[in-house]
Amino acid sequence: MDFDRSVPCESVHKAAAAEVLLTDAARLGDERFAVAAVWRRDHFLAHHEGPSADPVLLAETARQAAIHLSHRFFDVAYGMPFVLSEISVDLSETLPPVDAGHLAVGLDVHCRPPAEGTRRLQLELRADVLARHRRVGSVGVCWEPMQPRRYALVRRRGAQEPGAESSGAERPRVPLRPADVGQLVERDVLLAADPLDPPGANRWWLRLDRAHPVLFDHESDHVPGMALVEAFRQAGRVAAADRRPGASGATLLSVTFTAFGELDLPVSLTAEPADRGTGVFTLRALQGERELAHATVSHPLAHPCGKQLETAC
Repeated sequence: MDFDRSVPCESVHKAAAAEVLLTDAARLGDERFAVAAVWRRDHFLAHHEGPSADPVLLAETARQAAIHLSHRFFDVAYGMPFVLSEISVDLSETLPPVDAGHLAVGLDVHCRPPAEGTRRLQLELRADVLARHRRVGSVGVCWEPMQPRRYALVRRRGAQEPGAESSGAERPRVPLRPADVGQLVERDVLLAADPLDPPGANRWWLRLDRAHPVLFDHESDHVPGMALVEAFRQAGRVAAADRRPGASGATLLSVTFTAFGELDLPVSLTAEPADRGTGVFTLRALQGERELAHATVSHPLAHPCGKQLETAC
């Protein structure tokens, strides 16, 4: 596999070459593919701290793989919107660090096309993840390329009514500290706290910078799916109070998207322990009363011891 040059930007729906993680792909069988990627330390999702890479970077690699394989091997035309329903990372060991150079990553992919005669092109990817010649876990993506006309209908049908959530939207909210969410600068912090919430409420508000060079690398008519994935990672980290030097990061990140998020309406995120004392949290992103996505994040604690397609890529 070639790790020296990136695949074309348009084949992974990115505008900037620096945001392309994939370098190569090859078909090994009817439903089996090899995918190569290179991670660099200066990428936004590398998070620049801790002894290991973060699963969100792996989730973005799998998202790009889904798009690239669709165009290259499944004859999906360029210009079609891709609608993401699920993305998950399950690590059997922590990822290696993205050091001063780069980290080469391989995916051994099984990509299942829809059954013959199915009108909708719903696809599912499951892959083993290889780093430094070791299997370190698995990743999965479920998605559907849509004809633009159908996407417009689905998008319009799923749009939130204007003014559906304005209560409290004018209240000032305070961005969390970059160090608390594993970032270096405030621009990359996606969570803000409401000063009126009680301590330990585990509720935050999504901060979206529509000029962000990574999360809004290209124009979007909705809250980007990867913005929610990164926000869930940040919320899981804060909920677990994982602020130790050398923390290894999450080992499980599973996200299901259920509705489009409107860019001009506030989004709240909540976290609840799935099982107290384990570091596993259930998170939800809400816009008004409507759930946009929910997630499970397994994150180390700070002390020793279904499918409606509604988010386009």
